[in-house]
Amino acid sequence: RRRVWLSFKTKPLRGWHVQQLRRIALASKVEEDGLLYTDSDTAFVKPFDCSTLWQGDKLRLFYRPNALANPEWPEHPVWAENAGKLLGVKNGKSALNDYIGQLVSWRRDSVVGMCERIEKHTGQHWVAAIGNVRRFSECFIYGHYVDDVLEGAGHFHDTHDLCRMQWFAPPPSEEEFRTFIAEMEPYQVAIGMQSFLSLSVNDIRRIIGA
Repeated sequence: RRRVWLSFKTKPLRGWHVQQLRRIALASKVEEDGLLYTDSDTAFVKPFDCSTLWQGDKLRLFYRPNALANPEWPEHPVWAENAGKLLGVKNGKSALNDYIGQLVSWRRDSVVGMCERIEKHTGQHWVAAIGNVRRFSECFIYGHYVDDVLEGAGHFHDTHDLCRMQWFAPPPSEEEFRTFIAEMEPYQVAIGMQSFLSLSVNDIRRIIGA
């Protein structure tokens, strides 16, 4: 059973909407310069040092350049368009870029600036503005803000997805799961099995040796 989150300030939201809003809100509650987000259905299977996300004072921004010219996911162009509307950016240079990833790194100061930009442009609190759009992605909003508003300042771009993800059914057998891990790219440090696949958490932990 899935919950619906109701508010007088936004349209009805699902849990995944609220999760995205929490990611954004966290930036105003912590002091760290960089934030790394991942989903609960992600597991690290190789050593990983967060310092590798930085190049000097620039933080990694994952993106797939021009991926929306031939989108694999029909919702992604909608999310990109709505991100531009929230930020007051039309047909920006990032319009065809895809920013969705499982290991997402953001600068805290950039998130705060993004929220201020949304509020200034829409005249609403950023939660209300985003929540009333409803078809949105926090990754697209942040990516468009960095590339179209900040013009990339404080970031370097990286096209290597650090997490190998399986999104669709059927769930893998144990042999297929082990092959999935064995065939990770050298730069990948984590794997993700979409929660809707209904794999046993205990089985996942056993297979990855956690």
